[in-house]
Amino acid sequence: MTHRIDMTGIGKSFFATRALDDVDFSCVAGEVHALVGLNGAGKSTLMKVLGGAIERDQGRIEMDGRDVAITGPADARAIGVAMIHQEYSLIDELTVYDNIFLGRELHRKGTPFLNKAEMARRVRAELKRFGLSLDPGRLVRDLNSGEKQIVEIMRALMSEAWLIVMDEPTSALSEGDKERLFHFIRRMKSEGVAIIYISHHMPEIFGIAERVTVMRDGRIVLSERTTDTTEEAVISSMSGSELDDFVKPHKAAEGEILLSVRNVSKTATYHDVSFDLRQGEILMLTGLRGCGAPELAKTVFGLDDGYRGDIAYRDVRLKPGRGPAAAVRDGMGLVTENRDTNGILAPLSVRDNIALPFLEKSLSFGLIDNTRIERLVDRAIRDTSAKTSSPSQEIRFLSGGNKQKICFSRWLDRDLELLVLLEPTRGIDVHAKADIYRIIEELAERGVGLLILSYEIDEVVMLADRVITFYEGRSISEYVHPHFDKDRMLADIAGTGPEQAA
Repeated sequence: MTHRIDMTGIGKSFFATRALDDVDFSCVAGEVHALVGLNGAGKSTLMKVLGGAIERDQGRIEMDGRDVAITGPADARAIGVAMIHQEYSLIDELTVYDNIFLGRELHRKGTPFLNKAEMARRVRAELKRFGLSLDPGRLVRDLNSGEKQIVEIMRALMSEAWLIVMDEPTSALSEGDKERLFHFIRRMKSEGVAIIYISHHMPEIFGIAERVTVMRDGRIVLSERTTDTTEEAVISSMSGSELDDFVKPHKAAEGEILLSVRNVSKTATYHDVSFDLRQGEILMLTGLRGCGAPELAKTVFGLDDGYRGDIAYRDVRLKPGRGPAAAVRDGMGLVTENRDTNGILAPLSVRDNIALPFLEKSLSFGLIDNTRIERLVDRAIRDTSAKTSSPSQEIRFLSGGNKQKICFSRWLDRDLELLVLLEPTRGIDVHAKADIYRIIEELAERGVGLLILSYEIDEVVMLADRVITFYEGRSISEYVHPHFDKDRMLADIAGTGPEQAA
């Protein structure tokens, strides 16, 4: 029998906010069903209802035509529903098979001792069934992002899940890992596994999914087979109107040199890199994952002292090991690539997350100047269009896009001179991207220098005043607007550019 989940008339409210409004959604074994919508559209809430993380206020959930009660995650797992979140939930110090069997370990018959050989054998056999090669005995900390994604999926499959929810599964993957994931998804479909695929990337959706459902304001506004609709129709349904193209007001970067990097190297990470960044300039670094550019950007902010070469900021040579606190005092800011792990402090309020970097600068006679903090917080929320019920709301309850805006907003202090951004639009929707692009442009107009890492070549070309391509730790080419050549940039980062072939 082919399994099927039907959610009918699902409703959920959080106080006065109607998060889900009479939602009908279904998924059938052996298909990929893409679920899309802007941040706050309700898709995550709907999946949390299905996964048992929150209880619905109204509606029915049926599996194979029979009502099922899902009041917690255990109920969802019992009927074969598994959730794979954007941020991995693996334990780095354990092996692949330990993570896959966590909580349901196999023991030697009649003893309390783990049967590690049998767990490894079963994992190896399951990987082979899907055409995958991965050593079950490797520690998870030694895996790359694509391999960790596979471990998450195998854990779900070996827990007898027939329906897997994937939330932005490619956001941390290289192009090669993406292709391996898509191949894996196709194999899972052929084995009768259903996948609910949450993504903002239209090419992925139309390349991998049979059906696409769009949510807006807690309702379903479009649900079609991908062969019967278009990317433009999906985007229009997400926003309620056609989205305007992002247009960058390009300018000549004529400000004084703010940052100077000369012959900077770190063993096995980046090699002999040199560049300047001017006031008011947007300098984009791009390459494939593992190219060394993010580590270099973190070094500029003071997060790494194990480098050789010279970094000068405002004509003053920076000392290795000065640390991020000194960087903040000097007028630098950093937005990391992983907001939930090291970009926010989840238990704290929106206010505290914004104010945290500036507490030391807000001291007056040993006391915190609350008036200054409140002005900073109010202006930051207003200027980024962040949606929050109040500055006192815990940041962990915000959507991904609004968390990212808060990560930006904490740096909108008047003292900011240099902002380092790592994957600033990773895993957020097109509207949140538009707001972040606007913030970046406004900062540049104010004279702030921006050093930005992005792996999305279209974003790089659209946003940059200047681009430096990286390949295996080396800077390959530099491009200045308007002389951008996207094909040549792609060749650079793939290792096939003219300079590499010479």
